[in-house]
Amino acid sequence: MTPYRGGLQVFVAGLVAFVVPFAIYVASSPQSVGFWDTAEMQTVPYIFGIPHPSGCPAFIFSGWLVSHAVPLGSVAWRINVMCGAAMALAAWCVYATVVELEGKPWLGAFAAIVFGVGTVVWTHGSRAEVHALLIAFSALTLWLIVRWRRTGEDRALLGAALAYGFALATHGLAVLMAPGLAFLLFPRIREVPMRTLAHAAAHLALPLLLYLYIPLRSNYLYAHHVDPTLSLGLPPGRPFWDDQHVSTLGALLHYVAGSETHAGDALHSILDADNYGMVAAHFGSSVTHEFSFFGVVFALFGLVSLTRAQWQLALGLVAACLPSIPFGLLFAIDPERYFLAAFWLAAVLTAVGIQRVAVWCFHPSDALVDGIALTVSASLAFVLFVTNVSNFENRNNNSATEFVDRVVGRTPSNAILVANWTLGTSFGYAAYVERRLGNRIIVIGFPHDYKAFYPAWLRTRPIYLVYQGYTDQDFRIEPIPNDPTILRLLPK
Repeated sequence: MTPYRGGLQVFVAGLVAFVVPFAIYVASSPQSVGFWDTAEMQTVPYIFGIPHPSGCPAFIFSGWLVSHAVPLGSVAWRINVMCGAAMALAAWCVYATVVELEGKPWLGAFAAIVFGVGTVVWTHGSRAEVHALLIAFSALTLWLIVRWRRTGEDRALLGAALAYGFALATHGLAVLMAPGLAFLLFPRIREVPMRTLAHAAAHLALPLLLYLYIPLRSNYLYAHHVDPTLSLGLPPGRPFWDDQHVSTLGALLHYVAGSETHAGDALHSILDADNYGMVAAHFGSSVTHEFSFFGVVFALFGLVSLTRAQWQLALGLVAACLPSIPFGLLFAIDPERYFLAAFWLAAVLTAVGIQRVAVWCFHPSDALVDGIALTVSASLAFVLFVTNVSNFENRNNNSATEFVDRVVGRTPSNAILVANWTLGTSFGYAAYVERRLGNRIIVIGFPHDYKAFYPAWLRTRPIYLVYQGYTDQDFRIEPIPNDPTILRLLPK
């Protein structure tokens, strides 16, 4: 690895590597709530509830702190910006890793921007997204391990352990990094004193204690009947407040493992070689769209070059960053968010490739090499920025708020609103953060899920199905005038 010296150049380049992506994300973040998981993650941290598996306690604690401590904008915008800061931190780690590998601060700064302005990274950095926090902690882990390999500093190893602990406390997907991280640590880890290893283990374990909030909070919420759906006779475990009612340590293990989702099936599918043709084709298309054809060519050259020089480092980085690709594609729900670690590594390798191609072509002159490398990396960053500049329009996206307003205007204040997850999470934000749904109660699910409860509910409250069809001989459906997507459920 190339040694480097600190100074003003390193400070300014590092500042650019963080500030430019962060400013872009802030300028792209809408003030209003979103749909789907985005709305959930704009709601649950603020009310200190429990989200769907795997719980992401580090995100919940961070979101609670930011949403309550920052007196700017809406709660939705505050959490969007928190995720923008996390994605910008991941971009800064691109810069820091390039500096460790090549000793070129400005090359690292442009590589950070290349990462930050890609389509997937930009869109996920300007909205509430658990994976933004995950890639931030994952990138910190990788940079610090690369630094530890170069310097042998104990604080870099301890920092990497702490960062990885927070990655695990953010999302269970971080487990897939473990084999690659182990590959990066060996054989040098055998030289580390046992006392330092014990400290590293403590640093790793400490963030995992955040998971204990889940059963503690679940029991408190149920004991105090905080969730309004309990008043309808529903069992505990509804979204927003107390998802799956994880009240015991055994239930916590089941919940964190994602046993109620398709995650286990996707993990099993990773071992099926027949899936990898599709995985390679889909990811190849996505990474080319994210970095352009030329960016991918430079990344491949960087991978080959790094492998030839430091094969264990190169293969360890690949093993840490790539397993989430098949997991995401086989999970089949917004798979691009599972590509963030691979895109992060691709940005690092692109910078390495650009620098080493320049050295290969123009080695007689260091000034010429640096000039060529910076010109190419800056040009790539500029082209990607211009290509995706329309993402700034996301800041004006108010569709979820308008949707909620329309439903509120067409239903009485004591209504039960039955909505699916994709749309219903926006109602959760309106009910529990904005407090503007009156006495309406939000029930997330499909109409047939609650058929047994409808007769009792209809005796005290009207029921409306939001954007959901339903046919049942025991009930009749009455479309709301001028808005047939809202249906009133009535006895036969």
